[in-house]
Amino acid sequence: MRVGRYEVATVVDARFAVDGGAMFGIVPRALWEREFPPDGENRVRLASRCLVAVDRDAGRVVVVGTGIGDRWSAKSSERLALDRSGGGLDAGLARLDVRREDVTDVILTHLHCDHAGGVARRGAGGALELTFPRARHHLQRRAWQLAHAPSEKEAALFRQEDFDLLQHSNLLHLVDGDAALLPDVELIASEGHTAGLQLPRFRSGSGHVTWCGDLIPTHAHLRPAWVAAYDLLPVTSIEEKKVLLAEALEDEGILAFEHDPVMAACRLREDEAGRPVFREAVEI
Repeated sequence: MRVGRYEVATVVDARFAVDGGAMFGIVPRALWEREFPPDGENRVRLASRCLVAVDRDAGRVVVVGTGIGDRWSAKSSERLALDRSGGGLDAGLARLDVRREDVTDVILTHLHCDHAGGVARRGAGGALELTFPRARHHLQRRAWQLAHAPSEKEAALFRQEDFDLLQHSNLLHLVDGDAALLPDVELIASEGHTAGLQLPRFRSGSGHVTWCGDLIPTHAHLRPAWVAAYDLLPVTSIEEKKVLLAEALEDEGILAFEHDPVMAACRLREDEAGRPVFREAVEI
């Protein structure tokens, strides 16, 4: 898809599963299981999806998120029903004729390991190295600070060894709040899911594509009150979602989903009461 100066595509790094109750919070199972049937362990299938935006004229390659990565123990892989049979992020980039060394910018929505698990990889000698060795990594300062002093609720979601690599790489760019990051790319700061979440928006003259991250992880979460139990401030998440939905409706915008197992993105319409609701899936 062409969005302004960028060719935009999505890549699935892996597929995995998490507890349905955690993913849908207080929403009754009788409602969410219609769209996300759980397995025998009450897990629902999710995708670990990344966005790739290429400005070939400027030689800029932007990757949003680094996926869940492959550094998981056998026990964790089993618990997550982790499936990397598609070849992971590298294979997806290759299909777009992009190498890891070509990537100039990595936008991290936050540092939970299902979104930033691919920041580092094992090199030929077994040592950790940055997956994208030339890329500037953009992150909210509040997210960086939180990852170094997390609450007990989030502590298990971070990998400190990855942060050490970034800290000493001269490739870390910390952002404070909303920002115009790159030509036709802005960052929207969000607080409902976790402190310092940022959502990249790619603009064109006729609309935009917003990467919804964990604020709206799947199309089912377009309903404002459908908030994951993972969110730290669920009421804030609801209000932030309403803003994104209204902006997408007004601007004929596209909302892209990081975790939806079958739908990469969608457009909205207005229902009988004037509320933004799902209209159609969009292939990216």
